[in-house]
Amino acid sequence: MNIPTEADWRSEPWDLDSAYAYDHFFGKDLEEAFDVFVNNVLYYQEDLMFMPLSCFSYYVMAYSDYLLSEASKDDSDGANGFFGLVEIRNNDISQSGDAVIKQIRKTLTRLRDNQFWYDADEEIYGCFKTRGESCLKLIQAEQGRTPNN
Repeated sequence: MNIPTEADWRSEPWDLDSAYAYDHFFGKDLEEAFDVFVNNVLYYQEDLMFMPLSCFSYYVMAYSDYLLSEASKDDSDGANGFFGLVEIRNNDISQSGDAVIKQIRKTLTRLRDNQFWYDADEEIYGCFKTRGESCLKLIQAEQGRTPNN
C-alpha cells in the first residue's frame, strides 16, 4: 500500500470534516499515522469517518495496528470507536481489498475477546463479544454483496 496522494484525497467530494482529516493525515506513512493514534486516538479516529475510500483503506490499517499493539492497553475509547467505524464504513471495508479486510477481522476478533484488556466497562461500552460478532457479521454480509472480494 502506498501513501495516499493528493489525487486520492480529492477523489471524492469533501466537507469540513474531510478537510480536517486531510490536515491531520496527508503525507503520513503508516508509522507516522500510528503515532497520531497513540497520541490521541479518540480525537483522530473520527477522521477515518470522513476520508475518501482509498485514504480510509490506508489509514484504517494504522488504527488497527494501534489497537493490536501494547500501546492500546486500557484504551476503552479507542477500542469502542473501532466498532462504530466498522458499523458506519462496512461497505467501504468490503471494497478495501483482502489485506484490509483480514486486518479488520483480526482487530475485531481481538476486541471481541479482550474487553477487560482494554479496560472497557460493559455498563458503559456494551458487550465487546456481542459488538465484535455483530461487526464481523456485517463485514461478512457486505463481502457477500461485493463482487470483487
